[in-house]
Amino acid sequence: MEKIKIGILGATGMVGQTFIKLLQGHPWFEISHLAASPRSAGKTYKDAVKAKWQMPIEIPQKLENIIVKDVQDYDSVPSDI
Repeated sequence: MEKIKIGILGATGMVGQTFIKLLQGHPWFEISHLAASPRSAGKTYKDAVKAKWQMPIEIPQKLENIIVKDVQDYDSVPSDI
């Protein structure tokens, strides 16, 4: 089965980090997009969270080099699930 690609808004904050912890390695979903505030946008996820990562696991390697998008670029969320 092909995994469903998902994005996480607010990915650098505590709630976003918690979603990453819960969803990384999930059998149905693949985290493919990360978005956060304008000050994190344009950075790799690793650089955006290196000083504020709070989870008891390491930053997932698959996510380290994803470029964080500006959350303000998202004005609607699809609801076709």
